[in-house]
Amino acid sequence: MPGVGEFMVKGLQLFTRLFFFKVGVVHRERLTPAVRRAYLAPHPTWESRTGVLVFPRQIPTGPDGPVADMMGRIEHGLERHFRGRPVRIMWAMRDLAFSPETLEGMWLQTFPDAEVTRIEDAGHFLQEDAHEAIVPELLRFLAALPDRLAAKTSVRTG
Repeated sequence: MPGVGEFMVKGLQLFTRLFFFKVGVVHRERLTPAVRRAYLAPHPTWESRTGVLVFPRQIPTGPDGPVADMMGRIEHGLERHFRGRPVRIMWAMRDLAFSPETLEGMWLQTFPDAEVTRIEDAGHFLQEDAHEAIVPELLRFLAALPDRLAAKTSVRTG
């Protein structure tokens, strides 16, 4: 029925309230009323929720279309600029949108030497589910980055 989806997303904010608050997070108890208000705050009006409505509709479901083409260009650019460099991936194993197969079949094919932390009890919004696991790992990775880059440079020039 035309207009129903628009009303549900733009009028009732059901994409955020259902996808994010209900199925996008494993540890829903962390979504306190203040956190929920913070996620709802950037889109306070019907008009400001247009992106929330349009974005999911543009996610490529196949190899064709303008967004699929753009995503292909981004993927090739990432591979061209970052393959052979230190890469760190934090992966939510209970993400409904990006499965473990996406990690193995796409990201680790592109970056076979990437360091990966598989977070078993995290969903799509892993920053809410597992920040206590993510932050220390990323800080460790970033602290070691200068040494890793220097080692790669000396191997190439030495």
